[in-house]
Parts: sequence; structure tokens; C-alpha cells
Amino acid sequence: MPNALLPSGAPGRRRKSNSPRQPTRVRPSAPALQAPPPVERQRSPIDGWGVFATRPLPARRKIGEIQGELRRLPRARWEIADHRRIYFVELDERWALDCRKDKLFKHLNHSCRPNCYLRVSHRRIEVYTLNAIPAQTELTVDYVETPHRRGMKCQCGAPTCRGRL
Repeated sequence: MPNALLPSGAPGRRRKSNSPRQPTRVRPSAPALQAPPPVERQRSPIDGWGVFATRPLPARRKIGEIQGELRRLPRARWEIADHRRIYFVELDERWALDCRKDKLFKHLNHSCRPNCYLRVSHRRIEVYTLNAIPAQTELTVDYVETPHRRGMKCQCGAPTCRGRL
């Protein structure tokens, strides 16, 4: 069968290109300009330091990650049992993230009516907005319960405050 009768994608027929074949080159990209973070640490009316929006934040958007060191859960609970401030998040039944060295998101305060939530994925803790947040608003999450031995009094001031963590 002559080549002229073969469909264009059939074996035995090569397409001719009008341009000579050039090796594919990857151009180095310019360094990305990093936007300033949309949040900063400030004194909080809830407790100590807090994390505040520096500009309006849209709903349901990731705004950062809590950094820290992985710790075995029983050991981590023992280490923080008597601390007043706890920078520690349980990831699952075996692991926890010690957030003491995190410079920003460890300061997320609790609220019974939060505007953010935490998502645990592959031993990472991501912080997302629940709804649109105006600039200069404190970001809060609902920690539900605390690892403090006798619980902790809630200071969020929300109309629906549960009173204790």
C-alpha cells in the first residue's frame, strides 16, 4: 500500500516539519518576588500575642502553615503537661507537632467563634480562613479542647463562648 493512502497517524508515515528540530531549552526563571505575608504578630485582646490580618483575606484560602518538630505523642503530652502556654498540636494518635519554634502561627488564639481552621495533611498543619476577614482582624481557631491537665478558662469573649477548653 502506498504511503499516500495511510492515515496521518498510521505507522510508516512521517510528518514533515517546516522548521528544523530545536532542542528544548528551559530558561531559568527570574526569582519570584515574594509578597509580604498577609498576617503579622501583634498584642492580642484575647491573650498575649495573636496573629492579625495585614490586609483583607478572602474566604476559604490557605494563609500559611504551622511549623514545628514532630514528637511522639505520649512524650509530648508529658513534656507540656504543666506549661501555662502550650504550642503543641496533635496530628494523630501517635504524633504531635511541637510548635514552640514557629515565629508566627504558634500565636493563633482560640475562639469559640473562629474565623480560621486548621487542616492536618501528611503531618503538616495548614491554616485556612473560614470566611472573608477584614484587615487588622485577629485570626482565631477553635482548639475544641486543651491538653492542660485541668482544662483552661476560655477568654475569647464570643457571644457563644463555651467558657472552658
